[in-house]
Amino acid sequence: MSTELDNLAALAHTPLFGILLTLASYRFALWVYGKSNSLPVFHPFLVASIPVIIVLPLVGVNYDEYRDQTRLIAFLLGPATVALAWPLYRQLHAVRSVLTPIVVATLIGAAISAAIAVGLAWWLGAPAEVVGSLAPKSITTPIAVEVVKSTGGYVSLAAGAVAITGIVGALTAGPIFRLLKVNDQRIKGFALGLVAHAIGTARAFEYGEKAGAFAGLALGLCGLVTAMALPWIWPWVAQWLGQ
Repeated sequence: MSTELDNLAALAHTPLFGILLTLASYRFALWVYGKSNSLPVFHPFLVASIPVIIVLPLVGVNYDEYRDQTRLIAFLLGPATVALAWPLYRQLHAVRSVLTPIVVATLIGAAISAAIAVGLAWWLGAPAEVVGSLAPKSITTPIAVEVVKSTGGYVSLAAGAVAITGIVGALTAGPIFRLLKVNDQRIKGFALGLVAHAIGTARAFEYGEKAGAFAGLALGLCGLVTAMALPWIWPWVAQWLGQ
């Protein structure tokens, strides 16, 4: 009996455990989301994190080990992001008609997203590492974990900030769109992709393919602009903030 328990305990420290736990949690979250008639508060990303948060401490697996176990899934985020090019290609005619507003909105949105996070963290007296971790909060995780290395932040904190940003964006998008009477799928999608990255893009596809395509475009452009600009300007920003 003790041997079997030892074997089960050892299984928790293998890549198979992390992958199975993640897939099972996400499948459960999809079921809950469907039963709730797609209520944003039961968004799969939010619900799927609950079993993971509960189980990992029980089996003695810390975040760093879990991240290593699920490295394959994390790697697939890259190809999944690239795959968003297909619906974007199908909506290419719609994109061309508003190309200038897209470029302007991307530059302004990316700058404001990073500036608000950095400014609030600095104003509240956060350490330099925390401020640097929050700067790339509005870009997708695969890009954020690389960008944060140039800002001197923590990868785990940056990943958490990205996740929270996406969840909040997905939860609040609907009420904000109704409040502002936004009905254009292009605007809904682009706003979600720009502010809430991959989670927002998944939410945008629920509005329609056009919204999803514009969300994928915003996700990619915001990630590109941030990845190119933030490492270059961060030394001056850090110096100005007195970090």
